[in-house]
Amino acid sequence: MSISSPIIPAIIPQSYEDLILQIEKITGLPEVHVDVVDGVFAPSLSWPYHDKSRVEKAYELLAPFSLEVDLMVESPLVAARDWLKAGADQFVFHIEGIDVKSLSEFTAECSVTVGVAIGSATPLETLYPYLPFVDYVQLMGIAIIGSQGQPFDETVLERIKKLSNKFPELPLSIDGSVNENTLPLLKKLNLSRFIVGSRIMGQVNPIEAYQKLNTLVSS
Repeated sequence: MSISSPIIPAIIPQSYEDLILQIEKITGLPEVHVDVVDGVFAPSLSWPYHDKSRVEKAYELLAPFSLEVDLMVESPLVAARDWLKAGADQFVFHIEGIDVKSLSEFTAECSVTVGVAIGSATPLETLYPYLPFVDYVQLMGIAIIGSQGQPFDETVLERIKKLSNKFPELPLSIDGSVNENTLPLLKKLNLSRFIVGSRIMGQVNPIEAYQKLNTLVSS
């Protein structure tokens, strides 16, 4: 996994037009994390599920970025193959929605970076059979996935420590409630990437917010 910056802005587009607006806010940044939510796997709903659009229409729009797609959907393999056509080069599969065999077959078939996410209520041991087939693990800093601006779930701190101690070479990412208050705690842990939603995208100047968080995590 190539890391261009530890801070990654996350968006949950509500329409193609909203995707355009969100991307315009972060023009010039190296990477974007797009949350894809079908309203079944997680309770909220995002583009392209609102209007059943073909995601490859976003190829040129997203081409300047390294594109990580977080698949919070009932049929993640179908969605992943669609997003490949939009230029995705990194995927996050949630282990609650895909079995080890299916994931291993996808990683053998597609030469992209693949991570797995694990929900805060899922035992960490459930994750271990997936590890031979993935490049990194994403832990959730929130209890309910699929939307931004939720409170920090402090149980993730011990989960990060446990996973890092057991697999010290495994790259770890965190998604959810990453902000100025939680980063001082999180940056002490063995984390490679920090996925940030509302504390970048919800600000008046998202680029400035991104830069401030990058400075905080590297200081």
